[in-house]
Amino acid sequence: MKHVALKTLLLLPLGWMMLTAPGLAEEKPVVAPPELDPVSGMKMAENWELVRIHCTVCHSPQQYLRQKGNASTWTETIRWMQKSGGLWPLTQETETKIVTYLAQNYGPDEAFRRAPLSGYLMPVNPYGSEAKREFEDKKKSGALPPTPPPQ
Repeated sequence: MKHVALKTLLLLPLGWMMLTAPGLAEEKPVVAPPELDPVSGMKMAENWELVRIHCTVCHSPQQYLRQKGNASTWTETIRWMQKSGGLWPLTQETETKIVTYLAQNYGPDEAFRRAPLSGYLMPVNPYGSEAKREFEDKKKSGALPPTPPPQ
């Protein structure tokens, strides 16, 4: 009996070390956030000046610094600005650098907007069905101009 208790006492610390050691090896190093540019408020990470040069021509940095998006979101924003806002064509290299900077420094985080609610969680719209009927009636009577085809 003494032999088993002694063995258990010796193996407990060894077991504890084996359980906790992998956790220590997996800890990620803490990386300091990039400094902020005192004039624009932008994070001074790689390619920040390129973004500042292209984006502040049309609007204040605060307009895009408050936004959050992944690479796809920022690419769609650039496409929309090129189509609707007068943004000039960018080389693929320049666009990639801008999108990468924005996605890495202004990407989704804990403060990112929640996902849309599922349909079954949404309340019934008391005006939805009546408004749709009214729209369809006006459309049939010719009170509304025809919808132009998508471009």
